[in-house]
Amino acid sequence: MTRILQTTRLTLRPYTADDQNLLADLYADTDVTATTKLGQLNNQQADVILQEYLATWRKTKFGMYAGFLRSTEEYVGEAGLFDLENCEHLALRYVIHKRHWGQGLAFEAAAAVTGHVFQQGHGRILTFVEGPNQASHQIVLKLGFTMEKPCRYPRASCIDTG
Repeated sequence: MTRILQTTRLTLRPYTADDQNLLADLYADTDVTATTKLGQLNNQQADVILQEYLATWRKTKFGMYAGFLRSTEEYVGEAGLFDLENCEHLALRYVIHKRHWGQGLAFEAAAAVTGHVFQQGHGRILTFVEGPNQASHQIVLKLGFTMEKPCRYPRASCIDTG
């Protein structure tokens, strides 16, 4: 099974052990992390998250992808799935560098990931969107998610593919 996904503009591949600087740079930006569950990360914290990503790929058929522009190979952010604690469903996460906001890359990456997961037979994916993150609300609705309920994360709503 191939783990590399391609869209019109993006190549999405699983993170590798050499990607710590990419992840640390992405999660160092306070504007980018203002509405993410992980929040702002320092280098050491980013390395811990990267190790979790790598472990998830080793034990499952899914995980977080590093996203790169096909035209320049520039890293633009991440999209992928992670296990929710005490839950049988997968959760979608996507985070795009601020310099790439407003270009539709988050939707493109998230659509590639969710499409791939549904092809693999998963029937339900959850995602959590912080209240003030209107762009993300639009993305998940465009992907076909529906609002389920407020959830345990402060300021977030659980949104479901049903």
